[in-house]
Amino acid sequence: YDADKKVYRFDSTGENKTAAQMVEYWKTWVDKYPILSIDDGMYEDDWEGWKLLTDTIGDRVQLVGDDLFVTNTKRLSRGIEEGIANALLVKVNQIGTLTETIQAVTMAHRNGYKSVMSHRSGET
Repeated sequence: YDADKKVYRFDSTGENKTAAQMVEYWKTWVDKYPILSIDDGMYEDDWEGWKLLTDTIGDRVQLVGDDLFVTNTKRLSRGIEEGIANALLVKVNQIGTLTETIQAVTMAHRNGYKSVMSHRSGET
């Protein structure tokens, strides 16, 4: 993602896509294949792009906020308020404490978000 130009860069093809084009790209894949879940479908700070993605395919696909939420209740709260994503990737070692992790999972569940536990995050 090129934050200055606000485009998604495909280095292998030299293509650039706007957030709307990226959402259409994901929609095409979801329409064509039985995709159940997408992890970090948009750049972590592209909140508008995430909103468009959620509005477009969030009723058919689990949209997991990994770098988007970073197991952080402040970022998750914003996502909930704005209707962004519908699942939280939980990395116990990312936020810092078990208490904060439990708070994030509880917040997600109370607001209808799924939680996906990371298996590669190491020890607590």
